[in-house]
This record gives sequence, C-alpha cells and structure tokens, in this order.
Amino acid sequence: MPLTPELAELLSRHHCRLAGDEVLAPPSPEGKAHLVPLPSLAVLCAEGPDAAALLHNLLTNEIRAMPVGEARWAALLTPKGRVSALMLLWREAQDRFLLALEAALAEPLRTTLLRYRLRSKVEFLLQEGLFAFARLQPNQIEPPLVPPTLESLDAGHALHLAPGLGLEFLPAEAAPQRLEALLAAGHALGASPDWRLALVRHGLPWLLPENRETFLAQWLNLDLLGGVSFTKGCYPGQEIVARTHYLGRLKRRMYRLGAHEGEAPPTGAECFSPAFGEQAAGRIVLAAPRPEGGFEALAVLQREAAEAGEVRLGAPDGPRAAPLPLPYPLD
Repeated sequence: MPLTPELAELLSRHHCRLAGDEVLAPPSPEGKAHLVPLPSLAVLCAEGPDAAALLHNLLTNEIRAMPVGEARWAALLTPKGRVSALMLLWREAQDRFLLALEAALAEPLRTTLLRYRLRSKVEFLLQEGLFAFARLQPNQIEPPLVPPTLESLDAGHALHLAPGLGLEFLPAEAAPQRLEALLAAGHALGASPDWRLALVRHGLPWLLPENRETFLAQWLNLDLLGGVSFTKGCYPGQEIVARTHYLGRLKRRMYRLGAHEGEAPPTGAECFSPAFGEQAAGRIVLAAPRPEGGFEALAVLQREAAEAGEVRLGAPDGPRAAPLPLPYPLD
C-alpha cells in the first residue's frame, strides 16, 4: 500500500524514512507502544454473491459458515499441499471478504483466484486506498488469539492477533489523524523490523516471496493457529493436509530461534544441525534483529534438529542459533 504524500510527510516529521517498502525509524523510548506503518502489506477484496462459496472451495479454512465480523488465518495451497499464499481474512459483509497479505504476493493470489472463478459471481480487487499499520507492545509476548478478533473502528478495522499485537486498516485519508491521535496518547513510531520481531516472538508465520510454495500448512503451525479446517470439503492440496494430519506426530514444525550476536539471516536461508550433517534441516521463515543485539527468527525445522538444541544458519559451520520457547505448545 503506497504511502500518500500526507502520510509520507507525517513520517518525515517524526524522523522516519522509507527504504523500498521498509519503514526505518529512530530507536523508540523503552516501554512505549509502537505504531509501525506497513506499506509492505496489501488487502485484496473478494465481493459478490458467490464469494463465500468460491473462497471456501479454495482455502484451507471454513469460510461459508463464517459470521460477519469474524476473522481467521487461511492459506491457498498448491495441489501438492505447499502454501502459495498466507493471509488474514475477515468477513466484512455477507458477500464481502477482505484478505490481508504480503503485497508482493497479492497480485499472484488475485491471478490464481481469477483462474478458478469461471462463472462464479465474484470480483477480486486490490484495495488501493487503504493504509495498514501495526500496533504492538515490544516486550509483551502472549499466546496468539485463536481465531484473531476483529474490531470496527470509526473509519476502518482493527485486527487483534494477540494481546499487545494487532493491525489497523484505514482509508488513507483518515490515517494521518488516527496516527497523530495515537502518538499524542503516548505511542511511538516504530520500524518494519519491529513488526517482524513481534511476529517472531508470538510464533505467527508470515509468508514472503522467497518461501512461496515451500512449506506445508502444518509446518507453519497453521493448524495450531486455527488456519486449517479438517472437517470441510475438498480444496487444492487438501489430501496432503489430511494425510499429514492423520499420520500423527509431525516431523517438521515451525520453531523460534535466537542468537545474542550476529545479523538476522535472510528469509529462506537454510538451517543445519549436527544431527543432519551436511544435509539442510530447515529453512528460515522470518527473522528480525533484537534491539539489544543479535536476532530472533522463525524457522521450519526437522523436529530432531530443534530438539538437538543447536542450529547453524546458512551452512553446517555457519553462525549458531538456539531454540527459544514459543508462547503456545507444538503438540
């Protein structure tokens, strides 16, 4: 979601700047809640009398019976069960759904949905006039809300992902006034890495283009976050999801890693473990630097590698990282 001139001017006045779709900000005072503008997010609208039925037939979650005003995680899979798009979805009206995801994946998702549309009465349009930002308490780590909860605002919506972590989606013309009001109430502007670090610490996956069509849904813990229904009918990749579910204890899950020094590894970087020698044992989902130094990351890992207690990044002799607790159980 590109920033309007008014939003760009507001960020400049508060000493923030843009680098591509990243917002960079000076360090925030400790203890303050952060507001993080997110031009890297996009919202896709699915609207029409057949919107619920089509989304239900394509996504991993129950959509048809979803009440208006409810939100949940969902994914679009390939026929081989790999996650092609990961989204936060909410039902704004009976025939209108909004899907929030990484902007670089929004148009590929729209193209895929249009390919499945055939004669269904539904339109898929990117919402160009919306502005998204995260609200987060940097040191508050709580279990995620399952499902996320939706709150109606005067001019938009707030999506609460966990206590102390949420998103707001507003019309761009209303956003400067909302941000100024929150800043006056004691919030501080934060940077894009603050948003990624909050996702990591809450154990919430976020799909970036480097990992498109790489992971199974359960590897990203989507079943634990209410993002997968095992009782609905067929959808692309459903057979793989069901087989993985009923086989029992998964061999791979998404874990949280941390290191007290070094730079955050890139998205998609391979992970190694002494238990697997030269063979990669996993892959980075998302990573962010810690304010105090070092970094934290979410990684899909072989369970044996995580339980060994040492992970190497990028190569068998690469920088070390150690497993950290997630705010929810994996089994």
